[in-house]
Amino acid sequence: MLRPAIRLLALSVCVAGTVYAEAPKQAPKPPPATKDPLAGTKMLAPIQVDSLTLTPIIADAPATGAPKIDVLVLDEAMASKKVRIKEVENESVNNLTFINKSEQPVFILAGEVIIGGKQDRIIGANTIIPANTTQTVPVFCVEHRRWDNSSKEFTTAKALAHGRLRGQASFAAQTDVWDEVARTNDRKKTKNATDTYRQVAQQQSDGSLQAWQKKVDDAIAKLPAADRAKMIGYVVALNGKVATVDMFQSPTLFKKLEPKLLKSYVTEAVDIVAAKDVKPPTQKQVYDFIDDAEKAAEEDAYSTRAAKSYKKSGKLTGKSAVKMSVDNAAPAADAPSVYQNYQAK
Repeated sequence: MLRPAIRLLALSVCVAGTVYAEAPKQAPKPPPATKDPLAGTKMLAPIQVDSLTLTPIIADAPATGAPKIDVLVLDEAMASKKVRIKEVENESVNNLTFINKSEQPVFILAGEVIIGGKQDRIIGANTIIPANTTQTVPVFCVEHRRWDNSSKEFTTAKALAHGRLRGQASFAAQTDVWDEVARTNDRKKTKNATDTYRQVAQQQSDGSLQAWQKKVDDAIAKLPAADRAKMIGYVVALNGKVATVDMFQSPTLFKKLEPKLLKSYVTEAVDIVAAKDVKPPTQKQVYDFIDDAEKAAEEDAYSTRAAKSYKKSGKLTGKSAVKMSVDNAAPAADAPSVYQNYQAK
């Protein structure tokens, strides 16, 4: 009964074994009117671990017109002590100050968990923060019942929110984020006094998911080295239903973030009992999932001098993506995306 009142107050101040399935059968490509979002890539045979299916995506051809990507990611940037994240001067719930004193831009993912400040948050948009820049960045609160003066600065939790929460951050509102955090804490038995997501995030590094993670890591380790070197993402399915597609333009950037992505997939899959005779999604099902978002109108999401972030909101799937600027010029309309995420709603 207290939840609505607390929300208003906060807003006012603020696996069975691992198996390899057969490669999916070829399916018709999207109609000519739709640019193929998987052009220049190839999907490998899916990997099944209990309820979780991971279909690796590799770069099959170099992206044309792509800028060189030389960026830090959040965890390495904060470890270098050249990046700070703190509350904005007016202490807004949904904005933080990102101070990048590095000579390199910093790439951040929607859903990356940062803890401290007046309440724990997740990054609210996929973007790139320019070098030597102080920027206000959008965030979402993932700690519903705390707003105190214990700290105004943040550290990285070295964790990425699970897919459904990432989707709420990209395509929904603060109340939807709070609701998903509450449902997750109920499901995982991590309910706490401030209704924070912090304990769920910490499970990605405290050993709670170790058995699951080992099965996933062992399966991926069996991939040929040549394919591993060209990997740029995954199609993720839960009990055979596509839930997420994460795809990078650069294998190097993907490699930096792959461990964090995999842990977020496991965070969600570990709560789902594997259905009998789970089958990986077909290539057509993957295309249908992506096309649902691609048919929607493009909207600006959040941009900096280093990048343009945009999103599309389909009926069943949302897309969020980032294009990198070159010499502070706006990316061309047909420039490849540095990163694309498709998320089930």
